[in-house]
Amino acid sequence: MATGIYVALSGAVAQEKLLESTAENLANASTHGYQRQRPVFKEVLSKSGPKAGYHLTNVDGTVLDSTEGPVEKTGQPLDVALPKDTYLAVLTKNGERYTRAGSLQVGKDGWLETKTGVRVLGEGGKPIKVGEGNVTIGENGAVAVGAETVGRLRLVTFDKPGALVHEGASVLSAPPAAGPPKVATGTLEVGALEQSNAPVVHAMTDLVTAQRSFDAFQRAIDAFREADRKVVTVVPSV
Repeated sequence: MATGIYVALSGAVAQEKLLESTAENLANASTHGYQRQRPVFKEVLSKSGPKAGYHLTNVDGTVLDSTEGPVEKTGQPLDVALPKDTYLAVLTKNGERYTRAGSLQVGKDGWLETKTGVRVLGEGGKPIKVGEGNVTIGENGAVAVGAETVGRLRLVTFDKPGALVHEGASVLSAPPAAGPPKVATGTLEVGALEQSNAPVVHAMTDLVTAQRSFDAFQRAIDAFREADRKVVTVVPSV
């Protein structure tokens, strides 16, 4: 079998991974606070196979693009846009997680939560109870009911935000590679929301590019298969 087919196959697999991540980005193009993901490719030298030593393309995981998305003014008192590389800590069924989706609300049971119903954590690492009344959020993250401050948003940063991993549309987990969460400093923009940093046009362009590359690798695989078939079936006359 021609060794080139292995190279083409590795390229096709890599493009398939790119298609998957691009499709995920496209699906969340309108999700507040969503940060797009990009697969990381690397070239590896084969050490096995019919003829070791040829170069293959390998997907070395994905990286989070922490570029800020555009900010939209909403005028809502519980909407907040976070500073660059800053994340809001929330409590999920899997423990503490992080998000840049700053559209908050008061749940039926009086807890401050995201629009998806996930409770927001305060500086002490516990959910913020607001109860009833006029709830406001200050630029410093302080949560008040009327004139009384009842908590402060837990805002954190990471040494390597690109290592954060998606656990949902806008919820992220922090593996060891991201580093431990550190208390963030900075000013919130109240009455505004950050949009997705994966706009439809950009995602569609990536999708078309990945699809064309995948098709090219598929044609190369078919060509190598046809060449192998001819070698096996066509016997040259001597």
